[in-house]
Amino acid sequence: MQGSPFFQGIGGIGSATAGSSGIPSMPSIGSISSPLSPSSVSEEDGQTFGGLLANALGSVNESMDAAKSTTGALLSGRLDNLHEMTIASTKSGIMMKLTTNITSKLAQATTQLFQMQI
Repeated sequence: MQGSPFFQGIGGIGSATAGSSGIPSMPSIGSISSPLSPSSVSEEDGQTFGGLLANALGSVNESMDAAKSTTGALLSGRLDNLHEMTIASTKSGIMMKLTTNITSKLAQATTQLFQMQI
Protein backbone atom coordinates (compact mmCIF):
# COMPACT_ATOMS: atom_id res chain seq x y z
CA MET A 1 0.00 0.00 0.00
CA GLN A 2 2.92 2.38 0.50
CA GLY A 3 3.55 2.53 -3.23
CA SER A 4 -0.06 3.63 -3.76
CA PRO A 5 -0.53 7.12 -5.22
CA PHE A 6 -2.95 7.98 -2.40
CA PHE A 7 -0.23 7.82 0.24
CA GLN A 8 2.57 9.59 -1.62
CA GLY A 9 1.75 13.10 -0.32
CA ILE A 10 1.50 12.02 3.30
CA GLY A 11 5.25 11.51 3.64
CA GLY A 12 5.89 15.24 3.14
CA ILE A 13 3.64 16.46 5.96
CA GLY A 14 5.61 18.22 8.64
CA SER A 15 8.71 18.82 6.56
CA ALA A 16 9.67 21.98 4.71
CA THR A 17 9.92 20.25 1.32
CA ALA A 18 7.19 19.44 -1.14
CA GLY A 19 5.89 15.92 -1.25
CA SER A 20 6.38 13.66 -4.23
CA SER A 21 2.94 14.69 -5.53
CA GLY A 22 4.17 18.28 -5.96
CA ILE A 23 1.89 19.67 -3.24
CA PRO A 24 3.82 21.92 -0.86
CA SER A 25 3.56 20.80 2.71
CA MET A 26 3.27 22.79 5.90
CA PRO A 27 6.32 23.47 8.05
CA SER A 28 6.67 21.54 11.26
CA ILE A 29 4.88 23.06 14.23
CA GLY A 30 7.02 21.61 16.97
CA SER A 31 5.80 21.20 20.51
CA ILE A 32 2.95 23.28 21.82
CA SER A 33 3.22 24.40 25.40
CA SER A 34 1.30 26.83 27.53
CA PRO A 35 3.21 30.02 28.33
CA LEU A 36 1.76 30.05 31.84
CA SER A 37 1.62 26.75 33.58
CA PRO A 38 -0.35 26.72 36.83
CA SER A 39 2.79 26.07 38.86
CA SER A 40 4.55 29.19 37.52
CA VAL A 41 1.75 31.65 38.35
CA SER A 42 1.95 33.02 41.86
CA GLU A 43 -0.62 35.05 43.75
CA GLU A 44 1.47 38.18 43.23
CA ASP A 45 1.44 37.70 39.44
CA GLY A 46 -2.27 37.09 39.02
CA GLN A 47 -5.51 37.26 40.90
CA THR A 48 -7.05 34.33 42.66
CA PHE A 49 -10.42 33.10 41.46
CA GLY A 50 -12.10 34.58 44.53
CA GLY A 51 -10.48 37.96 43.93
CA LEU A 52 -11.48 37.94 40.28
CA LEU A 53 -15.05 37.04 41.19
CA ALA A 54 -15.19 39.73 43.88
CA ASN A 55 -13.97 42.39 41.43
CA ALA A 56 -16.54 41.32 38.83
CA LEU A 57 -19.39 41.41 41.35
CA GLY A 58 -18.16 44.79 42.58
CA SER A 59 -18.35 46.24 39.09
CA VAL A 60 -21.89 44.85 38.66
CA ASN A 61 -22.85 46.46 41.96
CA GLU A 62 -21.34 49.80 40.90
CA SER A 63 -23.24 49.64 37.62
CA MET A 64 -26.52 48.97 39.43
CA ASP A 65 -25.84 51.85 41.84
CA ALA A 66 -25.17 54.18 38.89
CA ALA A 67 -28.44 53.14 37.25
CA LYS A 68 -30.29 53.67 40.51
CA SER A 69 -28.81 57.13 41.01
CA THR A 70 -29.54 58.24 37.42
CA THR A 71 -33.12 56.98 37.73
CA GLY A 72 -33.51 58.88 41.00
CA ALA A 73 -32.03 61.99 39.42
CA LEU A 74 -34.45 61.72 36.48
CA LEU A 75 -37.46 61.29 38.78
CA SER A 76 -36.45 64.28 40.92
CA GLY A 77 -35.86 66.46 37.87
CA ARG A 78 -32.09 66.83 38.32
CA LEU A 79 -31.21 64.84 35.18
CA ASP A 80 -31.60 66.65 31.88
CA ASN A 81 -30.48 63.85 29.56
CA LEU A 82 -32.80 60.83 29.39
CA HIS A 83 -30.19 58.88 27.41
CA GLU A 84 -27.79 58.75 30.37
CA MET A 85 -30.41 56.99 32.47
CA THR A 86 -31.35 54.62 29.65
CA ILE A 87 -27.73 53.68 28.98
CA ALA A 88 -26.95 53.18 32.67
CA SER A 89 -30.02 51.01 33.27
CA THR A 90 -29.44 48.93 30.12
CA LYS A 91 -25.78 48.43 31.04
CA SER A 92 -26.68 47.28 34.55
CA GLY A 93 -29.41 45.00 33.17
CA ILE A 94 -27.00 43.30 30.78
CA MET A 95 -24.37 42.92 33.49
CA MET A 96 -26.95 41.43 35.85
CA LYS A 97 -28.14 38.93 33.22
CA LEU A 98 -24.54 37.91 32.55
CA THR A 99 -23.92 37.50 36.27
CA THR A 100 -27.00 35.31 36.73
CA ASN A 101 -26.04 33.19 33.71
CA ILE A 102 -22.51 32.68 35.03
CA THR A 103 -23.86 31.85 38.49
CA SER A 104 -26.26 29.34 36.97
CA LYS A 105 -23.47 27.68 34.96
CA LEU A 106 -21.23 27.48 38.04
CA ALA A 107 -24.06 25.88 40.02
CA GLN A 108 -24.65 23.35 37.22
CA ALA A 109 -20.95 22.52 37.02
CA THR A 110 -20.75 22.09 40.79
CA THR A 111 -23.76 19.79 40.75
CA GLN A 112 -22.22 17.71 37.97
CA LEU A 113 -18.95 17.44 39.89
CA PHE A 114 -20.75 16.22 43.01
CA GLN A 115 -22.71 13.66 40.99
CA MET A 116 -19.60 12.09 39.41
CA GLN A 117 -18.85 8.50 40.30
CA ILE A 118 -15.31 7.82 41.39
